[in-house]
Amino acid sequence: MSAVAVVKSDRGSRGTRTGFWILASLGVIASAVAWVWYGFAQFEAQAEQPKALSAGTTMAGFAEAVGGVPLVLAHLTGLILLSVLGWWSYGKRGIALAIVAVIVASGVGIVVAQILWGGDLFELGINSSTFVP
Repeated sequence: MSAVAVVKSDRGSRGTRTGFWILASLGVIASAVAWVWYGFAQFEAQAEQPKALSAGTTMAGFAEAVGGVPLVLAHLTGLILLSVLGWWSYGKRGIALAIVAVIVASGVGIVVAQILWGGDLFELGINSSTFVP
């Protein structure tokens, strides 16, 4: 058996491919949680903005720090883990599969968050007029 044949047989073992798809499916749940958390942070900033203005301060930046940073970190973590596992499982094609998996998971997360936030996920924030105290 040649060295090329050994390398090709090592890449794409059933275990690593199964691990890739398990991690990708868990990413859907993680993405949904991250997007809902982002909506919560935006809602919290919006709800607390009137009180903050009365106290001479603002909630600007709160949602980005508390909701946006974890959202970005969740996406980056998922992309890195899936890229590595995808490379081990599928080679170059695994990188593309990792990117698609993260995009799909994020899309599902947005849909879940939109449902839970009544379609206002991207309307929330301190400059929004949708909140009535």
